[in-house]
Order: sequence, then C-alpha cells, then structure tokens
Amino acid sequence: MTEIINQVFALDLKMKKDNNDSLNRYVDRIYHEFEAMGFQIVNPIGQAYRNEMTDVEANIIGDLSRKSKITKVLKPVIYQVENNETRLLQKGIVIVE
Repeated sequence: MTEIINQVFALDLKMKKDNNDSLNRYVDRIYHEFEAMGFQIVNPIGQAYRNEMTDVEANIIGDLSRKSKITKVLKPVIYQVENNETRLLQKGIVIVE
C-alpha cells in the first residue's frame, strides 16, 4: 500500500507544479480514502529540520543551522493507525536547505 500512496503523492506534486487544479478534487478524495483505511500521510514541506527527527531521512544541502527547513519532499511520512496505535510505515525522504 505504501507504493500506491507514494505514486499518488508524486502525482499530486506534479499536478500542483503544473497548476492542474481541475484534478485536485479527485486526488483529495483518494487521500480521504487512505485516511478512512487508517493511513496518515504527512507532507513535512516547510517544517524546520532538527537532527532529532526520527520520521524523515534528510539529504542536507549546505550547512545545517537553526534556520534549516525541509524544502522538498521526495516521499511522504506514512503512518498506520490500528487499534488506537500509530506506527510508522515509511520515513519521509526530504531535502533540507
């Protein structure tokens, strides 16, 4: 299932880059269905990056500082919620600048 989520995420990024707003409603519905199945998909773009983050694998460009932010997300963070327990299915792969 993580591979399907990754493909939908990549499609969503491409559509946003190409300003294809007409299809966003359909992708939002797919994300809603993922959530109904117990998956939580997190796009950490724009978040401040800290070395202590355990849910992302970062490629750092330049020097790491307090102002370093996640500037690109290659794969989202994916959690699965079952029986009120949340477990990490996939670490996000990000670029930090």
